[in-house]
Amino acid sequence: MGHQNERRESSSRLRRLLASAPLVVLASIMVVSFQNCDGGFHYSAESGLSSLGPSGVGDDTFKLTTFDNFNLVVPEGRQFLGGIEYKVEASGSALNGATLMWALPSNTGNCILKSGTTPAVRFIQCDRSGSVRIQATAILADGSTSVLSSERTTGAVVVDNCSNPPSTRATFRIVSGTGSNAWNTSVAPVVVFLGQTLRICNDDSVPHQLTTGGNGCANQAAPMANGAFYDCTIANRNNLDGATGTFNGWFDTAAGANARFFVRPLDGQALYSDTTKTSNGQSCASCHNAFANSTKRGSSFTAIKNAITSNRGNMAIYNGRITDDEIRAIAFALSR
Repeated sequence: MGHQNERRESSSRLRRLLASAPLVVLASIMVVSFQNCDGGFHYSAESGLSSLGPSGVGDDTFKLTTFDNFNLVVPEGRQFLGGIEYKVEASGSALNGATLMWALPSNTGNCILKSGTTPAVRFIQCDRSGSVRIQATAILADGSTSVLSSERTTGAVVVDNCSNPPSTRATFRIVSGTGSNAWNTSVAPVVVFLGQTLRICNDDSVPHQLTTGGNGCANQAAPMANGAFYDCTIANRNNLDGATGTFNGWFDTAAGANARFFVRPLDGQALYSDTTKTSNGQSCASCHNAFANSTKRGSSFTAIKNAITSNRGNMAIYNGRITDDEIRAIAFALSR
């Protein structure tokens, strides 16, 4: 009896599996059919799923198709982003033996049309907000002409004024969502060096304005909007907090005194002659001359750090007494 019951259960499971098989196959077909669609889909109450935009202009006899720098199709109606190079390709059965001519009949996006690897390919790049119309004229083998146009809006090139700063500049970004809050904290101050420029970039959606009281650098004259920046050149170390070494009284004028900004300035020239940074009361000047005529002009942070860790020239006297930021300040001063 037990074996018969097991056989009946196995047979029942098999029938259920076979009954559901058409649904599994149908689901697989539906998943496949929704892939590889130009521009994706949106839902319309009248027509159900439909394409977000055609993949090109024209038909199989003569067609213009646009691709981005990943060689993906850019549907008609999609904006050209500033600074991105797009490929426009002509194709179709009517182009056998035809001559192609390309033009930009309208162009307020400051777009440049460049030759491609074949007469059927052109590259286009824009850098202003506006629009552009790309036109391809095909002079067919029988002497007739066919004209296709693709019109796009264009975007401006986005310039990030805070990226890739030179060694003479430190950078701080006011992050999105800061609002009326402090820009940073006293435990994570911005470390800058005397003589260095601190560029403050506003990535927030609301304006911000720095007040310094003239300590370190000048007050910011006007609020900076999103995307704007302020260059604060660290000219002095006046009015420092004795405990944190950060400037007192730096805050966001637009938000109020509670919106603090903590900046810790270091003087590399003073650190070069500081005898408290060694275990035997010596300084850089003890072995390498006074700062003004130092024999270590141009020394990098890496070179100084390696000399300390390897005890080159008895430099281990700095071990545990000088921070990496202070070494960087000395290297910055020696490079000026």
